[in-house]
Amino acid sequence: MRSRHRRGEGSLLRDELIEAARRLLSTAEREGDLSIRAVTRAAGVAPQSFYLQFRSLDELLYAVYAIEFGRLRAAMESAAGRAAGPEARLLAACLAYCGYAEEHPGRYRALTEVRGRVHHPGWENRDLPGAPTFQLIQDLAAAALDASGLSADPFLVAAILWVSLHGLVILRASRPAFPWPPLETMTAAIVEHAVGR
Repeated sequence: MRSRHRRGEGSLLRDELIEAARRLLSTAEREGDLSIRAVTRAAGVAPQSFYLQFRSLDELLYAVYAIEFGRLRAAMESAAGRAAGPEARLLAACLAYCGYAEEHPGRYRALTEVRGRVHHPGWENRDLPGAPTFQLIQDLAAAALDASGLSADPFLVAAILWVSLHGLVILRASRPAFPWPPLETMTAAIVEHAVGR
């Protein structure tokens, strides 16, 4: 057990618990594999100190997912902001999504491959932690659809894009010997198909 934090260093303890939970999630099969005891052990603190920062494991999970999805969203927003035109912005964001997944496989796995629960009691009356990131995809898809003159449902298009991008990065990672076309080519084809070109 490491030394205790001094008064006023509670944010450091919070950050350490979040980081410990993120590391554990990156190798877990399901959220149920996590426990408060496992997280505090990984952070090197006493289990009682957990409750100085979080009311429940659900609250900690929300913080972890919100931070990770926020990092992904920031990468996508940055890429989209450097592109010109609605479809180009959507493509840039989608390429950034794939790039994030490839560059940070542990973080990406924690976001998408750990089996979650249908209901998190500690998340009631709150948006899902990944909602702002999905909303970005939906907003960019809506703008691209509008520019192309299509009346497709932006939510459906965004959901299909998410499924397609996830499948793309997972299959490329799990089957590296397959002669995949370049990532940029495949992503562009997915986006073009999604917005009806």
